Amino acid sequence: MADKESKEQRSFVRANLSFKVKVRVINEEEYEKIRETGNRVPCPSEKGLIFDNTDADKSLSGITANQYLADLLFQIDDKLDRILAVLSKDEPDLVVFDQGSGLNIGGSGMKIVVDKAVESGQLIHTNLVLSKFPPMFMDVFGEVVRAEPIDQEGKTVYQLGIKFLDLDINDREKIIACVFQKHRDAIRRKKI
Repeated sequence: MADKESKEQRSFVRANLSFKVKVRVINEEEYEKIRETGNRVPCPSEKGLIFDNTDADKSLSGITANQYLADLLFQIDDKLDRILAVLSKDEPDLVVFDQGSGLNIGGSGMKIVVDKAVESGQLIHTNLVLSKFPPMFMDVFGEVVRAEPIDQEGKTVYQLGIKFLDLDINDREKIIACVFQKHRDAIRRKKI
């Protein structure tokens, strides 16, 4: 047994990241319709919301004005989602996402935790913010390849293994860059 080597089965590196993810279960017809029409949820960066790292003025806490603005916009987005969820009871056509948490991510998939039960093989549509500064928004489709109920503080939640479907090459590169940055930061911390 000591002679056996551990072999990595993944084709992309992963990083343990904590990020918010909005999730909704979709069926095959919805997925095909979205693919055909290209009717994805627009990311704020596609609407012209772009931040750069040129703001050198720092507050006492060390947060730049752009970082503060980005955090404020994310909080507003979350509040608007809650309001839409309450109001959507009267409008069944309105698409509402459930809130979840991302645990790790790589170029081919991610692991998330959600409150509602989801079965293996189901398709999901997710919106996630991988990085707040600079903002890295993603609108991603995936297939649940693993679903495990777990106990979290006395409440049953579901840990899902997601395999990405039709991930845009630019989005994959953003994820890989973020993963490598996380690994570089960990190496720097170990050297100090």
